[in-house]
Amino acid sequence: MATVLTGQDLSLTIGGDVFDAQTISTTFTYVNNREVLETLDGPVYKTLTFEYTLDVNMYSDWGTTGALCEALSSAALSAPDTPLAFTLVATGPNATTTVSGSVFPEIPPMSGEGPNASSISFTLTGSRNVTPTIVAA
Repeated sequence: MATVLTGQDLSLTIGGDVFDAQTISTTFTYVNNREVLETLDGPVYKTLTFEYTLDVNMYSDWGTTGALCEALSSAALSAPDTPLAFTLVATGPNATTTVSGSVFPEIPPMSGEGPNASSISFTLTGSRNVTPTIVAA
């Protein structure tokens, strides 16, 4: 029987501060860049690199105290090649899965919709030097 995971919690660490963003949704995507080498004995598979991303959809918090948007912007402008630690937790009735790794900072978009809460979406690229960990409990 399948277990359906619902709910999630994303934490990003920037400059020693942990930001627990007001995410609406977060998607972790992991892709192996695998090459197939044809030999006399048949195909051989070789993973050359791995790539991963975090796609974040959250309520904008520009201008607020302790804003994740401003911390990401500051990190992207001052140290764009320094990865940030992240942890993503998905929970279900009988299971919890945690993904941890490092992503590079980006400047989040800014938007507005009149009286509505402003939501923004952006992608953070994972560091190929830090292999993500996936732990199910």
